[in-house]
Amino acid sequence: MNILNRESSDLTAEAPFGARLRAYLNQRFPLAGYGILIISYYSSNQFLAEVLTDPEAKLKYTIGSLVGAFVLFCMFFHLRVFDEHKDYEDDLKNYPDRILQRELITLADLRTLGAIAIASELMLAAIWMPHGQPAALVAVLVAIGYSVLMLKEFFVSSWLKRHFLVYTVSHMLIMPLFAIVVFSFATGEYFWHAPAWFWVYAFVGFFVTLNWEISRKIRAPEQEIDGVHSYTKIFGTYGAAYAVLAVRVIDTGIVALVGWHLGASRWFYWALVGLFMLCLVGFFQYRLQTSPKTAKRMETYAGLYIIAFDLILAFELIRSHGVELSWS
Repeated sequence: MNILNRESSDLTAEAPFGARLRAYLNQRFPLAGYGILIISYYSSNQFLAEVLTDPEAKLKYTIGSLVGAFVLFCMFFHLRVFDEHKDYEDDLKNYPDRILQRELITLADLRTLGAIAIASELMLAAIWMPHGQPAALVAVLVAIGYSVLMLKEFFVSSWLKRHFLVYTVSHMLIMPLFAIVVFSFATGEYFWHAPAWFWVYAFVGFFVTLNWEISRKIRAPEQEIDGVHSYTKIFGTYGAAYAVLAVRVIDTGIVALVGWHLGASRWFYWALVGLFMLCLVGFFQYRLQTSPKTAKRMETYAGLYIIAFDLILAFELIRSHGVELSWS
């Protein structure tokens, strides 16, 4: 049992709310991990939006960058709250030791925190209007609207649960909508003005998140739980690993195509190849020595990939265009 699990197992309902919330976040929404994810995701999408709309200008981190990144953080959090609500009964049966299922943090607590997150998203997006137009607010409203449809499982819950792949794809489509939120905060323009190449990269976010989603639900045979979906149940013990590999090829290929359009350097392509080869380590470890430990490594390498490929593009754009801090 690791330190976090030991700490959470010692908690009781009489512990201070802050301690219980911290344990919940460590278990279900680790702040450090999501912080790194948002920095990499926001930077790559912001810089790409700036380069595509004004190729000659130097890249900038502005107050809008901080505001937009915080809004994105709140969006990821409110998605976690929505997921906890729609999956609560299943998780109560299959994962009774989680902080939420032990009622150390309740659904009512999460509803309050989720409402604060959504209110923050709307308020900050309404305030941020660099061109005097509510482009960021419109993008945020679209993303929130789609997240509500996800919460309601598009009003076809029973059908979606029988078609797990469709369920996953429908939920991963939130990622391009997060990208347009970044676009509107970065440029002050409505998302329908986003260049075609920005939309291409926005859907890279869909594929790379799909890659992570499949990876985190890969199980060694002895880990499978009756009634709990996994991709190894759908594709087979090794078929799921090959599915991850196929999606990662698509991710890498599309990012390389965006790099080609931007005139990226050789360094950019070598970095993409190096990242792909590094993540192959996790694939071969699982394929050649299947165990709960190597199954977990598939998720670890997918998490590395989802962050690193964004950083590679961000660094390439900084290298070619330069970056400055601006408070305007």
